[in-house]
Amino acid sequence: MANQRNIKNRIKSIKNTKKITSTMEMVASAKMKKMQLRLEMSKAYESKVNEIMTNLLNSEITELYDPLFSEFVNPNKIMIVQLTGNRGLCGSFNTNVIFNSLTLREKLTGEGKETFNYVIGKKGSNYLKFINEPIYKFIPNPEDKITFDFASRFCNELRDLFISGEMHEIYISYTKVITRSSQKPEIFKLLPITPPEIEEEEEYSQRLRSKYIFDPDPEKILSYILPLYLNVKVFNCFIESSFSEQFARRIAMKNATDASGEIIKELTVTYNRARQAKITNEIAEICGGAAALD
Repeated sequence: MANQRNIKNRIKSIKNTKKITSTMEMVASAKMKKMQLRLEMSKAYESKVNEIMTNLLNSEITELYDPLFSEFVNPNKIMIVQLTGNRGLCGSFNTNVIFNSLTLREKLTGEGKETFNYVIGKKGSNYLKFINEPIYKFIPNPEDKITFDFASRFCNELRDLFISGEMHEIYISYTKVITRSSQKPEIFKLLPITPPEIEEEEEYSQRLRSKYIFDPDPEKILSYILPLYLNVKVFNCFIESSFSEQFARRIAMKNATDASGEIIKELTVTYNRARQAKITNEIAEICGGAAALD
């Protein structure tokens, strides 16, 4: 009887777990769709900003300059911005970003450079504290509540660190969305800005200059576009990271829900067998008692 009771309690416990994982899967799916819509709109905006900047740089190649393009001769102060989530239960999402960041840090340290960890997300912060890795600064990840104003303020902070010379290079480690069902951890250099490739064909250059008239002059437009370019890029990193996290959590919770269903089936079979064995045993005892009376 105790064995049956234990099995029955375990079935009840796993059913409750299945309800939780199923609910988390639905919530993650809803958040993922929301972030996908925001990402599609943001990508279109980023594409247009990139096009404008490319046109500017192609129009007056030798005359345009901005401090955000400046590269230090011997960059030895490197900041790595690590973009993770605040919670777990999302497969290897956080682990992959942390591993990429630490791999880059080890490479830079091996080259004799000083690195600084700017951590976004509680999971990344908790892990670095666990391994006694120093943290330059930590802020929680706004996740699906991210706003463009938040991304702009954060980007302005990074830009000030670079322009002041406190940091020579700034990298962002996050999860990039390749397709709706494919994401991968990636690291890219945010600052200094690497200008897009300049088209060298004279025919293209002439065609471009005849198509665009800049007013005010390209220098003023570029001074406005560059901060916007960085803000949009950082904002998209937050959006892509949040989408990837919800996608990973949805998959993880679906797998957990399916696994719970399989375990419940197996335990139900075990419970029925134990129950049948008990009934058979009781019948055998009754029959044995009746035979003894005869």
